[in-house]
Amino acid sequence: MQFNYGPIVTVMARSLTVLMLLVLTGCQPAETASSPDKAPYPVVTEALHTQPDYPISHRFVGRLYSSTTSQVGFELAGVVDAISVDTGELVKQGQELARLDDALLRSEAEQLTANLAQIEAQQSLVDTTLQRQRTLESQGYQSQQQIDELLSQQNELAALAQQLQASLSANTIRRQKSKLTAPFDGIVSQRQLAPGQVVSPGQPVLTLVPDAQGEARIGVPVRLLSRLEGQPQFTIEVQGQPQQATLVGRSAEVNPVTRTVELRFALPPMDNLVNGDLVYLQVEERVAQPAAKVPVSALTSGLRGRWNLMVAAPADGGYVLERRDVTILHSDDQYAFVSGAIADNEQVVVMGLQSLVSGQAVTPGAKE
Repeated sequence: MQFNYGPIVTVMARSLTVLMLLVLTGCQPAETASSPDKAPYPVVTEALHTQPDYPISHRFVGRLYSSTTSQVGFELAGVVDAISVDTGELVKQGQELARLDDALLRSEAEQLTANLAQIEAQQSLVDTTLQRQRTLESQGYQSQQQIDELLSQQNELAALAQQLQASLSANTIRRQKSKLTAPFDGIVSQRQLAPGQVVSPGQPVLTLVPDAQGEARIGVPVRLLSRLEGQPQFTIEVQGQPQQATLVGRSAEVNPVTRTVELRFALPPMDNLVNGDLVYLQVEERVAQPAAKVPVSALTSGLRGRWNLMVAAPADGGYVLERRDVTILHSDDQYAFVSGAIADNEQVVVMGLQSLVSGQAVTPGAKE
């Protein structure tokens, strides 16, 4: 008996085809028309405002100096006998700070005093002799020549006495200058020598710094000097605290290393000023280039080093997201100034960018 398998094969093939179609149909996404439309996603936006320029805040560092810082030393050469103060001590004007060994000066003073006493004794003798000779002259027993010699001797002794008196005064001055005194009230910031050392005239022994008045010296680039002209007061940060300062002068040349001009600012009297401490000055520079200010949170990284903003653009009575390429001109921790494919009054998304895509329908709203 011979069976005909043709109709059976045909039925099986048709069944297999239908099964494959059902499987493929189940893998297809549901049509949009068959599902209800999703509601626009709410986003926080801000309106863009382009300005003709944008600011850049510069922070320059300088050092604190005292306007009357002085390196005090002796006018004379000698051996340091004693130093009465040390680093960090507070001194008053006129207080003795150090002294030189003045043994030679005291010996010289004693010698000059003895010589002066000798001259005075000789003067007394000449005066007595001259008086006696004048009495004899009136009686006709003495010649004029002897009297003239006594007068000359008297003048010579007077000149010698005057010379010795001047030398004694000079000795007294040198002894006074052998004592180093404070020229003003202040703090000893440095001690350069110790007792027993030989010093030359003008060699620094101690460095004195006033304990209240300070001066800030800060280098600023030449291109920013015009920003400081005519400004009466400046805010300078000293020890973490803002202080009002006045510009009192500037150097006449550019520092060859930092390429800046040193400015001098007078600070108000302050406690606990430390000579050489760091101070800071902020200067704002305006860059003449149109830019829009946006929060840093509104920026996302794009292709080829570009940055993007998400803008809620009007479309069919609603809003959809559009990605715009921008260039960051300047930024800080909170805001950035950008330029690019943006326009005034466009609504830029400033929060929640990680859950958004271009072309998504959104509802813009202000930040609460």
